[in-house]
Amino acid sequence: MIGRVLFLVLLVAKATFSQFSLDHFIGKAVENSPTLKELANLRSINRLQHKLNRAQNSAFQISLTGDYLFAPYFNNHGDLITTDPSPEAIGYDINLTDGGLYSAKINLERNILNGKLTGALEDQIRIQDENYQYSYDLEKHNLGKQVVDQYLNALQLQWLIDLSKENVSNLREQVKLTSGLVEKGYLKAQDYLLLKIEFNNQSIALDDATQQYQSSLFQLYALCGMPDTSVAAIEPVTLRMGSPKIQSGFTRKYQLDSLTTVNGQQLFETRYWPQVKLFFNTGLEAVELSQIRRKFGMNAGLNISLPLFDGNQKSLTRQQNLLARRTIQESRSYSERTIGIQRKNFQSRIQSLQKSIIGLTEQVNDYKKLIEITSRQLQQGNVSMIDYLTLLRNYVDLRKNKIGLEINFQLEISNLNYWSW
Repeated sequence: MIGRVLFLVLLVAKATFSQFSLDHFIGKAVENSPTLKELANLRSINRLQHKLNRAQNSAFQISLTGDYLFAPYFNNHGDLITTDPSPEAIGYDINLTDGGLYSAKINLERNILNGKLTGALEDQIRIQDENYQYSYDLEKHNLGKQVVDQYLNALQLQWLIDLSKENVSNLREQVKLTSGLVEKGYLKAQDYLLLKIEFNNQSIALDDATQQYQSSLFQLYALCGMPDTSVAAIEPVTLRMGSPKIQSGFTRKYQLDSLTTVNGQQLFETRYWPQVKLFFNTGLEAVELSQIRRKFGMNAGLNISLPLFDGNQKSLTRQQNLLARRTIQESRSYSERTIGIQRKNFQSRIQSLQKSIIGLTEQVNDYKKLIEITSRQLQQGNVSMIDYLTLLRNYVDLRKNKIGLEINFQLEISNLNYWSW
């Protein structure tokens, strides 16, 4: 009873609501995907890192500093703070403390001659941005494949519902006709009962197919992040085989990995370039309070550092980098071979399914004609009900097989298109 209610709901949905297309579901999946939103946000964060790198390595750094050092002396004729303690005084060595410190300064610093570093950092940002874009495109491609496969699964169940509906409708008409023939004595009562039992069995099968379709449709909703829970019809779809790209999207990953490895070496080797820092400060700095108003001043200068020897780290990291890129190239070659094999496999399966569908279509047409002839003979009492029902079941099974082949044909095109990316 519940199954029939669900079936009525499905029929009402087909009649009153517009059908959903494959493009509709793919659009919703992309729109609602949390992974795609995260990758888009990571790209924005990465672009802000470009400005942060500039601020950290090229912009002026301004700071305010202050110091107060209290270094008292005891047993110094009552002078706790002095720059000239007596020999009997007790306290830190004057050469270490100068007697104290009063300091308040504004400091300005900037790295100069660091074009190599900023250039390498900009390359790093660009490569990372391309990595995020690649991850976004790959996730979108994978998500589209999942939606297509689930959509085709739901479409197969919808077609099976249509077939069951047609079968039940046909049996209903046969029950009406058979009932009249039994009353007139042209058919046996047991033939009528057999037909009625078959009608009830196919009605139950229709309910089961409806429930399976609803479950598959809800899985499609969940995959696309759609809150909708209504039972609606979906549009038929005919996928087209796409042409493979000259450079596979899957191998783009290895190119980016190689660029990342090279950039890492560039960043490492920036330490071997002269590091020059310009600094300037102004303010107050004194070691005693007397005449402190005359202790305001300024200074400026350059800080230069250049590494001379670090145990041949540059040479060692270059060897590591070379091996890493060699590994990446080997992985890329293996991936290209695998992609080629996958495409040939699915192309072969598509061709095989095309031939099977053509042959099965001819059988279905022949069976349809045979059913029409047998149905007339049944009404004339020239064919037994068992033979008729056996023929009808074979016809329905044949059409189910045809639906399965047609959906598998679409799935194989989906697989081929996936590897043609």
